[in-house]
Amino acid sequence: MQAIFLVDEGRNVKTATDRAAEAIETAETIFADEMGANLDLSPAARVALIATIATAIEAAVAEGQERP
Repeated sequence: MQAIFLVDEGRNVKTATDRAAEAIETAETIFADEMGANLDLSPAARVALIATIATAIEAAVAEGQERP
């Protein structure tokens, strides 16, 4: 298996997995902000929505990793 390494401005090496995890976290936040605005949620409710989305994604990833 070949690992892909990318260098950011701080000269820290990041793997493709690191960058994918960051992209997912950003997507979670953007989605929750958009949904929160559409649903007129309070800031606390938006944070709860982000936590719920993150938990669901983490559970799905864990389930996918358990499959043979």
